This record gives sequence, structure tokens and C-alpha cells, in this order.
Amino acid sequence: MAKVTVWTTSNCVQCMSTKKQFDKLGIRYDELALEQHPDRLAEFKDAGHLTAPIVQVDGTTWSGLRFDKIQALAQRLNLEAAQ
Repeated sequence: MAKVTVWTTSNCVQCMSTKKQFDKLGIRYDELALEQHPDRLAEFKDAGHLTAPIVQVDGTTWSGLRFDKIQALAQRLNLEAAQ
């Protein structure tokens, strides 16, 4: 099972939409607040991730509301569960 972490900010519509999609698709995730982890926020910015949410999945990172990435993750997890 993939380890999924969603880094969010307060009142972030894209963050809420990403979590809603994960919930709808049955994707389990941990949520962490970027405001409570300024060191990680700096690391993400240095890596070019400037838009919340920032999603980490098994060493892969993306930022922003990415329906394509969410769908691909859901398909991957469904394939893994079927094996």
C-alpha cells in the first residue's frame, strides 16, 4: 500500500478538493499542515512546489490540484489491491 501524505494550508480550496477526491476514491492519506512545518515548506519551495496542496506518494511529489495524478494514483492502488 502506498504511503500518501497531503501537505495543506488553511482555507485552501485546492487542498479541500484534493482531499475530497481522495476520500471519494477511497485513497487513504495523512494530512499535515504546512504552517506547522516551516522547514518542510522551505524545502518544498526550493524544489519548485509553490502551490498547495503538496502531495507525496512513495517518494514522488506533486503540487496543486491534479486530477490526472489523483486518477492515476487511484488506478495504481486498485491494481495493487487486485493482486
